[in-house]
Amino acid sequence: MRYKFVSILCGALLLLSCGKSTEVTIVDGSAGILPDEKPSNATTAQKTTSQDDFTVIKIGEPNSIHTLDPLFGTNNSEFRTLSLIYDGLTKIDMNGNVKPAIAKKWAISRDSLRYTFTIHDNVFYHSDSRFTSGIGRKVIPEDIIMNFERMASILVPDNAAEMFTSIKGFKTFHTEQTFIKIPANRTINSIEGITAPNDSTITIQLSKKDKDLLKKLAHPLASIYPKESLPTDKTPITKPIGTGSYYLAQQKSKLLILASNDDYFQSQEVPTRIDITHGKKEADLYQDFAKGNLDALIEIGPGTITQLTDSTGKLDFMYQSAFNLYDSSVKSEVNFYYNPQSESNNVETFLRSQKKDFLNFDRALGEVIIKDPRSSVDSLEKQNVHIAFTDNPAEVYLTDAIAKKLAGNRATVVMNSSYAITDEVTFSTKYFPSARQTIVWKKPVLILTKEGVTGIKVSHYPWNISFDGSTITKSN
Repeated sequence: MRYKFVSILCGALLLLSCGKSTEVTIVDGSAGILPDEKPSNATTAQKTTSQDDFTVIKIGEPNSIHTLDPLFGTNNSEFRTLSLIYDGLTKIDMNGNVKPAIAKKWAISRDSLRYTFTIHDNVFYHSDSRFTSGIGRKVIPEDIIMNFERMASILVPDNAAEMFTSIKGFKTFHTEQTFIKIPANRTINSIEGITAPNDSTITIQLSKKDKDLLKKLAHPLASIYPKESLPTDKTPITKPIGTGSYYLAQQKSKLLILASNDDYFQSQEVPTRIDITHGKKEADLYQDFAKGNLDALIEIGPGTITQLTDSTGKLDFMYQSAFNLYDSSVKSEVNFYYNPQSESNNVETFLRSQKKDFLNFDRALGEVIIKDPRSSVDSLEKQNVHIAFTDNPAEVYLTDAIAKKLAGNRATVVMNSSYAITDEVTFSTKYFPSARQTIVWKKPVLILTKEGVTGIKVSHYPWNISFDGSTITKSN
């Protein structure tokens, strides 16, 4: 689909003649047709074009996909899957540009504090028996308002809420939802800065400028879904209903089957089905790929990178006849956070005193950065270090490397059995309130495919995946 961007950069005379208007920037994604040019009988609906043959691409994801609820997503594998099932108001294209998605156009006020979004009139949710007719209904502004209000709920993680504190009234609404436990005692019923002037418009008013707002609205955490998909007991969504290019057709242990949405509102050419294997150990996932059971591995793990690449980070010559390695140029951040409540300052200082190459990571694994460097500590003898549990392969790899260094300096290192952060936990790979970022590993997002598999792309963000135009060439 072509998008037309129109920036009203008025000269002095035009600004004077338009003095009553506060809108200065308009972005229109209506298939390149301005509103006053569109024929009265035109339709903007565009369906997904399936490839000529029934095409199934089988991919392996490195992390367990624990949830299909946008607000509970935490790892790249979950976010990539969510981005296929759901849409946001905006999206990021493969060139890194913000483009219209559920919002077909928007206008930004002169002070950059008010965003007015016009919703596509041809975006429908996936058909589901939870709708009265069984057929997916149209997206309406009330859905979007509900989505933002749920972000602020005490029943969901704060990850999405922390992205949108610039919205007027959002922080106050979130604070009351969090600290006033009895719903009847709450006095704030809505987010002041999010309103629906009519049945096709959403207005977001900011209390402070946020130059990244449009990008944030494209993140899977800001996906749009209907109230019908919410369980009555207010637990996380397990059976997703989105508007995306794929819907969940089947869910098995460690396997998700996504089928293409033939009524998708944007033009694309995608495989008929995507089978996602997840939750396996990195070595087992690679064995599935090597045996031909998988067509591609998305964001291959550090063990696989080390095995398959040479000293320059390229695919080793012995694998070049069978595999392709695609470097997305995207980096995935793996973080190691210090918990000040643990009062293990010597351990934190020791890590911050190291050089960035102290883990001796191969070049192909990316870059390790020490945050806020400090002077060295002689010994960690009698220091107990507790690290919160993780099953993310990259986080495990980083944690193991750091643990060996700590143990080599006489510290006693213990891996806790829980993700939870308590006062005794020294470090975690998951962000938590009061966390201090200590080490950052910028790991490359590499895609490994069989010979003949092309077109799977990740761009600008680890979650921004596309199968548009991807193909499998069958061998003779």
